[in-house]
Amino acid sequence: MKSIVGRNAILWLVLVVFFSPFVCHAAEINAGDWMLNIGGALRISYNQEDCDDNCQDIWRTTDTNTTAYEDSDKYLTGDISHIFVSGSRQMGSGMSAVFKTEWRIDTPDGDDDTILSGYDQFLGINSNWGLFRGGTMETPYMQTGNTLDPFSNDALSTRFFVDIQSALHHNTGKGRGRSTNTLRYDSPISKSGVTSQLFTSIDNTEDTDPAFGGGFIYTSQSMSLFLQYYDNGQSGDDEAVKFGGKVGSETFSLFGQYEYDKGLISLAEGLSSLNTDGANTADDDNTFKKNKTTGADVWFIGTSYTTGKVMFLYEYGRRKNSDKGLTNKDGHTAWVLGMSVHFDKYVYGYLGYVEKDYNDPDKDKDTRFTAGATLKF
Repeated sequence: MKSIVGRNAILWLVLVVFFSPFVCHAAEINAGDWMLNIGGALRISYNQEDCDDNCQDIWRTTDTNTTAYEDSDKYLTGDISHIFVSGSRQMGSGMSAVFKTEWRIDTPDGDDDTILSGYDQFLGINSNWGLFRGGTMETPYMQTGNTLDPFSNDALSTRFFVDIQSALHHNTGKGRGRSTNTLRYDSPISKSGVTSQLFTSIDNTEDTDPAFGGGFIYTSQSMSLFLQYYDNGQSGDDEAVKFGGKVGSETFSLFGQYEYDKGLISLAEGLSSLNTDGANTADDDNTFKKNKTTGADVWFIGTSYTTGKVMFLYEYGRRKNSDKGLTNKDGHTAWVLGMSVHFDKYVYGYLGYVEKDYNDPDKDKDTRFTAGATLKF
């Protein structure tokens, strides 16, 4: 265990040193007619867990050969860091060509030697009539949920261990949070503060239809509201609807969302009776056919208070038991208590405690204590 922790820490520190010039200098670069932006984040966290069942989530290794991770309830990880390069170029007539290429940065263990894996990869055109993009990108469903949670990409995220945002807020593929082979359109923000989104994934197979969805976002000085819809284009029950928002100021805010499961959340969470392989976190297409498992509604509410450089956070949520799922009682309640200290606009540290209580009386609660740091550039 000590050697793994040491290797991860060393690799993470090397990344900090390597990218530190981008933190200290402007991230915008002129390259001919292109205006380029280089950015991302480096993350590290120490976690101590007490789990009755299986603590593994995106913050733990999925390499089955790394037994030290599986057998220990204390570990240090530098995964879920990322880097991106984006750019824009004026083309005349009020139009700009845009692109983004983004990768997740992992510290490999065991036989897994993958360091970079793809996140958003798209090309597009931005104009007065809106933004049109093609490639791999976050769905509006995932995007609104991630912007709602202050710890969205950290170890205290509501979409990972405590699972009070559905699995439609992460992973890559058709019917996932980051959709592949996708065309997406975002309208300009109207004078009333409303913007709309539409997307569809191009399905290359003969027996399934493209996934599609969209929604609306309203934004004002003290409030944001959203409504989203997602359908993976399969036969059976395969839809999800979400609404939520945030009210308040930079000092104090209330936020939350409700996700209504018409089958797609059950599929993404691996709850469907058709999903017998248990691969509920696989980066692959979410394409099980003729699903009849529904009802795994997910919701959470949260509040944050900021004084100076310190933010305090509390979030509470629940996932209901699914109907006709693999198990009769697969739901749970969970909560997050956290605090962060922003040393400057690039670096912050955080502490937190999360607890997950299952509806199944035969399963004890799972807990995690986390201390972490994030460096943005």
